[in-house]
Amino acid sequence: MSAPTVTAERERELLPRVREGLLGASAAAGAQGLPGTDAAGQLLRPMVAFAGVRGEPPAGFWDAVLAVQLAHEASLLHDDVIDQAAVRRGQPTLAKARGVACALVQGDHLLTAAYRAAARTGSLKFVTLFARAVERTVAAEAAQGRAVGQVLTRAAYDEIALGKAGELLGCALASAAVLEGRADAGEVFELGRRLGLLYQMLDDLLDYCPQTDTGKPPLGDYAQGRWTWILGQAPDLRFGGEPAHAARALHRSTPRGCPMARALTQLEAEGRLLRDALSRHLPDDVTTVGLVDEWIGRAREAVAREAVVVETPIAVPPTVPAADLAAALRARVPALDAVDAYLATGSRSFRFASRLFSPDDAGRVARVYAWCRVTDDLVDDPPAGVDAAELLDAWLGLSRRAYDGHPTGLPLLDRVMGEMGARGVPFRHAASLVEGMRMDLRGERYATLAELRRYTFCVASTVGLWLTQLMGVDDAVVLERAERMGHAMQLTNILRDVGEDRANGRMYLPAELMAKHGITEPMLARMCAGGTISPAWRALVEELMAVAEDDYRTALEAVPSLPPSFARPVAVAAHVYRGIHREIRRNGHDNLRRRAHTRSSAKVSLALAALWELFRASRGSASLGRSRTLQAGTWN
Repeated sequence: MSAPTVTAERERELLPRVREGLLGASAAAGAQGLPGTDAAGQLLRPMVAFAGVRGEPPAGFWDAVLAVQLAHEASLLHDDVIDQAAVRRGQPTLAKARGVACALVQGDHLLTAAYRAAARTGSLKFVTLFARAVERTVAAEAAQGRAVGQVLTRAAYDEIALGKAGELLGCALASAAVLEGRADAGEVFELGRRLGLLYQMLDDLLDYCPQTDTGKPPLGDYAQGRWTWILGQAPDLRFGGEPAHAARALHRSTPRGCPMARALTQLEAEGRLLRDALSRHLPDDVTTVGLVDEWIGRAREAVAREAVVVETPIAVPPTVPAADLAAALRARVPALDAVDAYLATGSRSFRFASRLFSPDDAGRVARVYAWCRVTDDLVDDPPAGVDAAELLDAWLGLSRRAYDGHPTGLPLLDRVMGEMGARGVPFRHAASLVEGMRMDLRGERYATLAELRRYTFCVASTVGLWLTQLMGVDDAVVLERAERMGHAMQLTNILRDVGEDRANGRMYLPAELMAKHGITEPMLARMCAGGTISPAWRALVEELMAVAEDDYRTALEAVPSLPPSFARPVAVAAHVYRGIHREIRRNGHDNLRRRAHTRSSAKVSLALAALWELFRASRGSASLGRSRTLQAGTWN
């Protein structure tokens, strides 16, 4: 979260006390030869239980809390067996490390110990409530298993979710009320169940947000055919497709709106209702209300982070340009046999990595790169007396004509577009790049990171998608990673050239991030003129480099899935370009007056590291594109 929540403040105050009480009860259980808990993590259920205490905890309270916690920990071991999960919270699951039998026995032992803890409370009412909660939790898991592959009504989903997550949270929140014999115990229990339902809804939403770390592989529900409320927002989705494709469909805008945006609105509404109910019934407690606020905030951040760029149809102008525009294009487009010389004037990172292509692939990629360079140059350095926007339109129109198989009189254009069409690469990639150049011509600025990603998609991600499909790769997961690579490399490019871009009247940094770090235009002007690079500027640059690094890490996971002759140069190019971040730091984060370059010696070192990492990844595991397990959602 960007700022401390009331939950975080409350947690700092109460978590040590909750952990102390829980560990005391656990030690008593250990003295009887029973398994206990190490009281690690956020201790959601114990914290919720403590939220229901009025004054001092009643007798038997900590045994009740231990019972709930042990039942929860048992359920995690059993869930990992059911889900065939290999990792939880970044660590191997017990089932993976020591086998399913060990996990089942340990889970059963925790559960029986939980009943012993409940019995130590001396409250038949609590034992009865706890036994019901455990039974309903198990029954809900069984019901979910029977419903695999089926479309559920919202009522059926709620019944399962209230059992899976609601019963134990309800038992936790009501434990003090039950032990004290309060008349409102039943009402408190129902509030806890509703809290559990909201928690399960959040968990299901985050499962379709692959860029959010939840401690378990994303997209598991869809991969295993489990219907959740999220799919109710996109009734056209069916099980059986690629999980990553389903996630993108949920985050993509349609004429009826964005399904995930509708889901977020619904979650927010349910959160507000629950928050009001908790505030009315537990006026002195901020923990449960704070949890609701934190969960809704987390959902908002996750949905914003996914922000799928919508590939809207881009108008293609008439295919026959005016004579003056045609002449200007002929003067700018290099001959086929002059592509290498054309690219030699710049693009040092590209030329360094391109030596690893096979000769045929090197030619295809160089021609695509030349097409992109021409497109860029038409905007950055248009011929005198020619309108750049009209020139772009003419270029796009001729490109479409060549893609459709009609000669244009420009051999490079005919060859590039002919190869694109012959290999089934969608023309929209070329059209999207031109749209990105139009955004530059319009001098667009970007309020948010999500808006900036629309631009980076057009000018960089589309090129990655184009080249990947040109190499015959059409796997949805791998293409999604190619898109992420484009975002990463373009963001690095933006960070390297902030000063140069600003001098040319362009600013790509999101306004909200500049405001967050207190960076204003006058401050930028002073730093560009020789003023001291401020700590706030360094923090802003570091935050954006961290965003790029996250995209690099995710994208590089798919590189072993590419054909080897393509994987090697992609890995090297990514590592070399990523090395610019180190150079920005070497320059004291002065990307306003100095342009960071990766030195030749550093490029060689980075290239060797990239090739070694690629070799180990290729030898050590199945590729993303061919591993059904990874396609099912174990990538993150």
